[in-house]
Amino acid sequence: MLEILHRGGLGRTAEWQRGDRALPIPTVLFVDLPSRRAPGYAEVLFVRARTPDSRPQIRVSGSVFAPQSAGDPDDLPPTRGVPASMADLDMPPTGSVGDLAIVTGESDVGAAKAADAVFLANGPEFERSPRDFVAAVGRMREELGPAKVLAVTGLATPSNLALLVYAGVDVVDSSRIGLDSARGFFHTADGALPQEEADREACACPACAGGEGVAAHNERALFREMLLVRNHIAHGRLRELVERRLANAPWNTAVLRHLDLRAYDLVEPYTPVIGGELLAYSREALTRPEVVRFRRRVRDRYAKPPSAKVLLLLPCSARKPYSRSRSHRRFRDAILASKNPSVVHEVIVTSPLGLIPRELERFYPARAYDIPVTGDWSRDEAAVLAEDLRAYVDANRYDAVVAHLGTEMPIVREALPDAIPTSKERPASDESLASLTFALNEATARHERVAKGVRFAEEMGNIARFQFGDPGRALVDGATLRGRFPHVRILRGGHQIAMHTGRGMLSLTLNGGAILSERDAYWVEIEDFLPKGNVFAVGVVDAARDVRPGDEVVVRHAGEVRAVGTARLSWREMVDLRRGEAVHVRHGLTPVP
Repeated sequence: MLEILHRGGLGRTAEWQRGDRALPIPTVLFVDLPSRRAPGYAEVLFVRARTPDSRPQIRVSGSVFAPQSAGDPDDLPPTRGVPASMADLDMPPTGSVGDLAIVTGESDVGAAKAADAVFLANGPEFERSPRDFVAAVGRMREELGPAKVLAVTGLATPSNLALLVYAGVDVVDSSRIGLDSARGFFHTADGALPQEEADREACACPACAGGEGVAAHNERALFREMLLVRNHIAHGRLRELVERRLANAPWNTAVLRHLDLRAYDLVEPYTPVIGGELLAYSREALTRPEVVRFRRRVRDRYAKPPSAKVLLLLPCSARKPYSRSRSHRRFRDAILASKNPSVVHEVIVTSPLGLIPRELERFYPARAYDIPVTGDWSRDEAAVLAEDLRAYVDANRYDAVVAHLGTEMPIVREALPDAIPTSKERPASDESLASLTFALNEATARHERVAKGVRFAEEMGNIARFQFGDPGRALVDGATLRGRFPHVRILRGGHQIAMHTGRGMLSLTLNGGAILSERDAYWVEIEDFLPKGNVFAVGVVDAARDVRPGDEVVVRHAGEVRAVGTARLSWREMVDLRRGEAVHVRHGLTPVP
């Protein structure tokens, strides 16, 4: 049984309950042989024969051609012992599957559904085909679900471990580095090299300092990387660690690209909609699930405020949210100095997110990303921006487009030839700002002024729709808004239904939850009980397919709203898991005496 603690893509930290023991996930199974015992820091052993060691042991039971008798829940069934190319031939069965199962081919998946943990066979062969590895892991996760522990043996090294975990592998073993140690390879998180080329005096590990062999160093390097991976998951930094490891081997880069480009629909549902700072320092940041999701929602869920007539494109700033930066305060002053600022709609141009309408600047990851600012745009970044610009303007018609930009201007000019440029040298210079005010005077002069409250309601409606899809508009339509942005209360009939805060999202009350529930959006169906605290996965019956970790959700039973709060798990984790917090409850229905 599994309890998830933190998420990082398909990777997670969790506790795997095996009898009366709770094993940490992700973990390394350290091979334990009479000729070389597992190191003292090993948390779980991988053995051929049971030993008196008190640590948990996973035992190999051989193959169907040379089986060893299995009599323990921690014994693997005999594997078929055939390469992947022969996995689907008519071979003898792998034997009874208990808590642990070995999947060699498609025909084994059905039997593995009853197992607690699934070992994906032929791990070393995946090094020849990154696409096959991603396809196999994706198939296991789709078929077996997130409640299963997924293991891949014979593949892990310190340099690819972060990527394996990000791809959804929970358990690896030390057999690959054991083989490489025998072949004389010295492993680090940056890759492997022949041991004669390694400067062991420069290594700070106890094995090198104590004069132990290369095998001892390699084992420590793998374990240290596992600890580093766990720490990065716990602090929402696993993707950044993975991107730093891409230079170690072409295989790493290929796997991540297959995950981003071909397995987005598998990874994205497990990717939180909230988080800390997103460091977009590499090319791969353009295809991060958080980034792609934001761009897609701008296309699919967003529409400009109906009263906006002039699109104003602005550059990003280092400070987030942008409105707090000195440059954007100056831009705002120049806009307000124009004759009719009420019809101007500000949209920020940036990489890797493309376009960020002003009212969405506090929504994750727009409020929490960092990029290297050099003024140079790569071809990939330029292509993304041009694509987003064309799609946005096609879907949102304006009477004029004003582009107050710097280095982004050539890209915008190519995508939108009719855009009016206003920046002279630096967008924030006095001359440029005067030019901006003049251009806005020309573009807005013929339009009637829009009441401040009308425009504000339109923008709040956009926030609700961006967060909840079309059903979110019902939270704002006809409602009364109180407060000063970003702290805005949404009231209907004198009752608060939601509140917008500095984190960029709407927080629901029970009344707001009822509105979403009526439109069948962002719900979590529970068994017949009144939550007295947080809702745990064991009490969840079903959940809406659009629920992601960090989303605001409605907890209901048979149509009755019983609580609202923040999702801690994705929809499928809520349904499949039997342990762990599913919803952190903010408001709950009070029991009737």
